[in-house]
Amino acid sequence: MGNFSNIERQAEEILRKILPLDDPEKAKVIMRAIRATGDLDLIGTLRFSQNAISLGKRLVKGGVIVDTKMARTGLGDLAIYREPKTRRNNYYSIDLIEEMGKEMDGKVVMIGTSPLALLTLNEMIKREEVKPAVVIGVPVGFVNALKAKIELTKLPVEFITNISVKGGVALGISLVKALVELGEL
Repeated sequence: MGNFSNIERQAEEILRKILPLDDPEKAKVIMRAIRATGDLDLIGTLRFSQNAISLGKRLVKGGVIVDTKMARTGLGDLAIYREPKTRRNNYYSIDLIEEMGKEMDGKVVMIGTSPLALLTLNEMIKREEVKPAVVIGVPVGFVNALKAKIELTKLPVEFITNISVKGGVALGISLVKALVELGEL
């Protein structure tokens, strides 16, 4: 087996040649996401609001609200996840986001699976029912994912998203972990 840190250094060197970024923090986040997903399209599709990285790197250690058990597993002790107590909607993800409600205020929220969860969160932000500090909105899918992500970029909230049908839990976890790493520097 090769030296893992050597492999990481090589990957970072390759990505630095490709990435047209002067911002070292943004470059670190994008590189982490590309290494986790193998998706070079993220160079052009990842979007960051003005203060998402600076605010996110300070807040992630206080916990990240997530939309799935898989994200909870991937983030371990950082993840805040609760099963919905009641089922009021046809979709589990809507119940989950609605029940987390005010718990999201001032927190980082990561939606990595369900476009409906992100659409629900977007609506709650519009109605001023919740005020998350940063939303990492990267659900995957052909139905509503792109719509939800574009809508997120127009809301009065700090965000990290990718303008694509691609996404998913692995991408969301990599973005959170990049923020954690930046917060430790």
